[in-house]
Amino acid sequence: HTLFGCYPVDNQVAHYADYDGDGDDGDDDSLDSQAPRKKRKGGDFMTRSMDSIFQCCCGMLCKCWCQLFSICALAQEAREARLLLPPKMQRVDLLTHQPFHEYAKDVNDVRRRYMTRASRTWVQHYAALSRLSRYILLGFFVIAALVATTMLVHGGFSWGDVMVLGATFVQSFLVLVIVFGIFHRSDLSLDAVIKFFAVGFVICVPVGFVIEGLIINMGVATMYSAYYVIRLFAGESFDAWIIDYHYFLWFVGELLNAYFVAALVEELCKYYGFRFIEHPDLLFLTGLDRTARQAQTQGGVDSYKFDSQIVSEFSRTLEHDDDPNDRSKKRTRDQKKASLKRRDGDDDEEPDLRTLRQQAAAITTGMISVAVGLACAENCLYVFFLGGTAGSAGIGAELVILLFRSIFPVHALSAAMQSINMIRKFIEEKHTDDKHVGVGKIVLPAILLHGTFDAILMSINTYIEAQWDKYYENYEQYDDDSFEVPYNSVLVNILAWAGIVGVMVVSFIWYHIKNHYQMLSLASIEQKYQSKAKRSGFDAPNLV
Repeated sequence: HTLFGCYPVDNQVAHYADYDGDGDDGDDDSLDSQAPRKKRKGGDFMTRSMDSIFQCCCGMLCKCWCQLFSICALAQEAREARLLLPPKMQRVDLLTHQPFHEYAKDVNDVRRRYMTRASRTWVQHYAALSRLSRYILLGFFVIAALVATTMLVHGGFSWGDVMVLGATFVQSFLVLVIVFGIFHRSDLSLDAVIKFFAVGFVICVPVGFVIEGLIINMGVATMYSAYYVIRLFAGESFDAWIIDYHYFLWFVGELLNAYFVAALVEELCKYYGFRFIEHPDLLFLTGLDRTARQAQTQGGVDSYKFDSQIVSEFSRTLEHDDDPNDRSKKRTRDQKKASLKRRDGDDDEEPDLRTLRQQAAAITTGMISVAVGLACAENCLYVFFLGGTAGSAGIGAELVILLFRSIFPVHALSAAMQSINMIRKFIEEKHTDDKHVGVGKIVLPAILLHGTFDAILMSINTYIEAQWDKYYENYEQYDDDSFEVPYNSVLVNILAWAGIVGVMVVSFIWYHIKNHYQMLSLASIEQKYQSKAKRSGFDAPNLV
């Protein structure tokens, strides 16, 4: 979608948030002639990362661009679609390619019933589902049944394991029922929740595991290389130093693993998983809320503010190809534009019934849905493969792991923390002077929560294993009568629980305070626009 792809012109300068200043669009060739502005600190993460790679490799050596799995051809196809098709025809679902307008009206009708306190049932939400969401639900039940049958017949699992698998999904669905079904059913549609959950479950977890594996292997290779280089000069004294400080190095490695492998990768996967989905409820995040007239007159450069693909100036210069003194041709062009606008049906677009606060709540609910999908897939992996044991003897251990991972909703809370700055970037930026919210600011609070939570658990585990190593070194021969735990288990458990509960409480308080003041800010913006509407003679509807 809009997060990845190639630029139409490599040296073209963007007119959006990654650059300081407003820019001047008066000249058709101003983008090609003017010098690049200084990039602001905290620019787009993917843009900066790819720029660094290209400057180190292809950009400096051979002036070429990397191509992988025909991604440049796909980007070219998407770019041509942006230029040739009106925005309404670009609003389609993944896989099924169903246009948004085929189910957006049903979604809005359900939302209108909730706002007017009319008849409200889950059946209405189901009736408003798109084809993609229906396929996702059908695929989930079919695959879950196949997995359960395979586990029973060929996997050596018992009915108890199947019940634990069901409880793993029920726990995740319970979180969504509370967040969406009780508090935010009029802010975001069930259709969007299903798609966001599927992205977290199907895409974010595999991508996260692959990236974490690559980072770990690259880190290990780098450390081994550094070890042999240093040992070449320092000799055996370096080995002695490592042996003396190997517990400290072990602890530092666990901290790096917690913050820069687990937390950073998973939070970025959740962020980009959320941005990956385009939905009628969140068109204002994608730029697809443009009208056909805006797309023609502005060429997609300014209106498509958050697109990483900058649409070429070609579409804008088309209007000046004819002789400006030929009024008949100009009249013909104007008639074609008016006909195109009527054909695109911009006047028939469904209005967004939500206030700014409801749009903000929709962002939070969507990000939590992605996080719950990721957490559900992680729970399945940890319960059955990375922590639990198969068979009836392991059911108790599986339930303990599931219970522990359920009572501390780290992923859901970290997603809510991400939503604070997401709302600042995509809603508040339009009405305030704050233009410096990048991906780093969005994910940083979540990384601190997630990383600290993992670091506490990893540090406690490192301490326990280190104590057992020392115990085995000092007592090479021991029997059951003289066996004793080499650490104070009560104190260790108290410290572990106090640490993780403290981190969760502090993070929740931080989110509650930030969310409270953000809602007040959005309410003041709403009141300001309502007062302007009344002064202009238009009565703005007060829907909530």
